[in-house]
Amino acid sequence: MMLETKHDQSMVRKHHMLLLFKLIKRFGPISRAELAKMTEMSATSTSRIVKELIDQHFIVEVGQTEGGVGRRAILLEVNPKGGLLLGVTIELDSIEVGIVDLNGSVLIKQKQEIDASDSPFDILDMIADLLNKMKNEYIDFKDRFMGCGVSIPGIVDWPSGKVVMIPQFHWSNIELRDYLEKKIGMSVFVDNQVKAILLGEILYGSAVGMESAACIYVGSGLGGAFMDKGDVVRGINNIAGEIGHTTIDPNGILCDCGRIGCLQTYICSSALEKESGKSINEIFAAKHNNERWAINLLDRASEYLAMTISNVACTYNPEVIVLAGPMIERDSDWVGSIKKKLSLFLWSEVVQEVNIHYQSEGSAGIIGASCLVLKEFLESPIGLVQQ
Repeated sequence: MMLETKHDQSMVRKHHMLLLFKLIKRFGPISRAELAKMTEMSATSTSRIVKELIDQHFIVEVGQTEGGVGRRAILLEVNPKGGLLLGVTIELDSIEVGIVDLNGSVLIKQKQEIDASDSPFDILDMIADLLNKMKNEYIDFKDRFMGCGVSIPGIVDWPSGKVVMIPQFHWSNIELRDYLEKKIGMSVFVDNQVKAILLGEILYGSAVGMESAACIYVGSGLGGAFMDKGDVVRGINNIAGEIGHTTIDPNGILCDCGRIGCLQTYICSSALEKESGKSINEIFAAKHNNERWAINLLDRASEYLAMTISNVACTYNPEVIVLAGPMIERDSDWVGSIKKKLSLFLWSEVVQEVNIHYQSEGSAGIIGASCLVLKEFLESPIGLVQQ
């Protein structure tokens, strides 16, 4: 019973530490009293966790409230340079790496094209080289690097960081975390791309302050991620959210995963490219030239995506659904057609409750990946230790 009590207390502490950081990031400068009121925590508990955040250099005191009667309250805000995070996002045709501060600002980034048919270790070596060069550019801040987050479009064993499978790359059973940690000399956290993006939206983007949210990612693949009570839903094998591989037509199109009729074969860019024999850029260009084949292909994709949004809204009932990924960023007219089709599929009881947001502008992939490190650091009783 005592062990269970200690475990419960530890979980509550982790939740409160992350919650206070998010509130300070969103509403700072803010006082301890205001934080206690917003969270309904005791003043003592709030002050204790704030002290931990200050000791970790995550937040700083920045002055006092003005005017009023009595003692003026000390204000708090996030300390941007209190820690630096490395973020890596891997896509079908490129990798992007960057350094992110505690405000969620990307200080430096670099994108490089890759060939998905290359050896996974050749690609990881390329990533390590880019990261080490970036670290050297910030050599004066070497003691502030907290770790590296990596997001990939596939199934990851959490928290071991082992890549179970990336269908588009044909990767399987790659010990990504262990390999990269040896190459860059710091802690590495690896997770599914969509979960990382949703985490970034929870900490810094359109889902800050919300208890439930969903993210639908449309790029070379189709993925989903869900948050409940502030935590990313993982499932027993960390595959919760793999909506792209739900079967919608047992007589449909062959998917990269080897199965028939997966949802993503009707929506994602790689599937549309295979079906048409054209690049995704050529497909959208043809649509703008009013070529019927491209209009039909993208119209069908938008219809299936509208159905997907409706199904997510009815199944999970989140406060917000974040749409993300290259396909969403590519063409505002296409995204507009998705929204128009939503009314055809949404259940009338929830149509007014569906709140659609779009991923925050900028490097959402890098920021989301870096948040894998930040979340683990905030939830660790003693912080992460550099290797």
